[in-house]
Amino acid sequence: MALAGLAAALMLAGRAAVRSGRSAGPLPVSAPSAPAQISVHAVGEVTWPGLYVLPSGARLQDAILAAHGPTLIADLGRVNLASQIRDGDRVVVPRIVQPTYPFPPAKRPGLPEPAAAAEGERAPAVNVNTATAADLERLPGVGPVLARRIVEHREARGLFRRLDDLLEVQGIGPKLFRRLEPLLRLE
Repeated sequence: MALAGLAAALMLAGRAAVRSGRSAGPLPVSAPSAPAQISVHAVGEVTWPGLYVLPSGARLQDAILAAHGPTLIADLGRVNLASQIRDGDRVVVPRIVQPTYPFPPAKRPGLPEPAAAAEGERAPAVNVNTATAADLERLPGVGPVLARRIVEHREARGLFRRLDDLLEVQGIGPKLFRRLEPLLRLE
């Protein structure tokens, strides 16, 4: 009788396994495969900034070459060309930074002359492409909110190509721009 009960239990277990569609053996486990291609946004000092599709496992140098190489003023010493990039990464190639000393502002037709610094006093020139929010807050008329907007604009759209591009930042109008322009530089 015990033998008949054991046989019935085995039949029920076999029938349950067949109905569930699974075998009684172990299930194979496979790791998810990496995508064959990745998309990367290359900006900054590259010849053609934009979105590029690269093979999986690509390096930062591959992204720069896909964007037709660096510009003449790209500072490749500040990036790790061998770093591996992932899908959705943004590659920013910085510009060569010149020593910080103020240059006399260029005279622009139709704009008033900037106020001259006191004799022996040098006005600080701030590089808008490398300045932190704290650096920008030292400028007259720029508080923490506007400084943060300038940095966010630069991070979202890439480096400023001309000082006039600051007019695209919310909160900077022509009047404030004229006051700041002698204190700013791009390089």
